[in-house]
Amino acid sequence: MAPRFAHSISLPLSPSHKKASYHVRSVSLPCRSHPLISNLEEQIQAVQSWTANPEGSSAWIVAGLVQIDLLHTALEDFLQLSQTQETLQQSASLDQLLDDLLQLVHSYGLFLSNIETLKQCNSEVQSACRRQDKVQMASSLRLHWQIEKEMTQLASGLRGTSKCKHLSLSSDAKELEIVKETISATSFASMAVFAGVEALSAVASLTKMVARRSLKRLAINTCMKKRVTDLEKDLKSLAKLE
Repeated sequence: MAPRFAHSISLPLSPSHKKASYHVRSVSLPCRSHPLISNLEEQIQAVQSWTANPEGSSAWIVAGLVQIDLLHTALEDFLQLSQTQETLQQSASLDQLLDDLLQLVHSYGLFLSNIETLKQCNSEVQSACRRQDKVQMASSLRLHWQIEKEMTQLASGLRGTSKCKHLSLSSDAKELEIVKETISATSFASMAVFAGVEALSAVASLTKMVARRSLKRLAINTCMKKRVTDLEKDLKSLAKLE
């Protein structure tokens, strides 16, 4: 009886049993052709394509923010997969991935705060120009330049996040790999957005300075012309009296 028992457990599975076993695995484990993974990869490529073709215009920056939003929506869908959640929870790299994501959240919080400050600076500069308040104008411009420097620092602060060198992923950790690619693509695109806004802000402040100087020169020239005209009238009046 013992030989028959040993022989019984060594029998290969039937073709139908093998097929059913493989089918169950394909449902529980997302493969590279899974629709959510395919969509996430497409969004990563779209963001990378946007970053690789810089234009520096406001429309280009808005398009980049839209692409980043689509990428994060695809990532959110991907993270809902049970296998993705299981893999991430068991990974030793989870804490570092979370730190990178928190760094992105923190950077965008500062970015939005700086945008509001720039709006306020622009409003104050325009008001100072109308009132010809040189003190207020100088103060607003100094704050404007300070925010520009902070925007540059925000971009520099994401360099480490964009590289993700700290992660060592095995060949079977596809879930970790694609999350890492998403963070990297987001970081590079965010650096481009921050740098683009900083450049536009610098151009705007420079334009205001040039415009202010031009208006000042125009006012001086207008005043001088008026004085010359008045002087000519006075001379003509004197000539008539003589």
